[in-house]
Amino acid sequence: MSVWGVPERVEPPVDPVDELDALVGRLEFQRTTLLVKCGGLTPEQLVFRAVPPSRLSLLGLVRHLSGVEAWFHEYDGQPDHLYYWNYVHGSTTSFEELDPTRAADDLASYRASVARSRAAVAAVGLDERSPGEDYTLRWIYLHMIEEYARHNGHADLLRECIDGATGE
Repeated sequence: MSVWGVPERVEPPVDPVDELDALVGRLEFQRTTLLVKCGGLTPEQLVFRAVPPSRLSLLGLVRHLSGVEAWFHEYDGQPDHLYYWNYVHGSTTSFEELDPTRAADDLASYRASVARSRAAVAAVGLDERSPGEDYTLRWIYLHMIEEYARHNGHADLLRECIDGATGE
């Protein structure tokens, strides 16, 4: 992999059909924003820790959000996703031990995690509680939008330090 591609990002509708459409649209926009901020960079740039002493990197954020998607995975009743980087539920090591030669694997893992999330909640109502938890799907969508927005802000700063690119 020489550089990560830049996906097309669609702005969510300003007048969504309903609450679920609004939540899904905004989360999809945030998911794609993360990939846009990584687009066009080499694996070496993706692992660069541009804001010392922070351990954050763009690839670390992608790996972290692969794991955070597990909030949705609870609904499908399947075992935890075994990420390429040996994700352990609750682990804080997604920002450590970055390997640029595994960047394509990390991207594939992220995409697999997001695809699993979409499938896991495709037929679930917003008021349904997460198995074994006290969170509704509505709360999880809101939490995930917040999580992505926070980390996309981090990604903005990292990207600007790497090559000067700024923007949405």
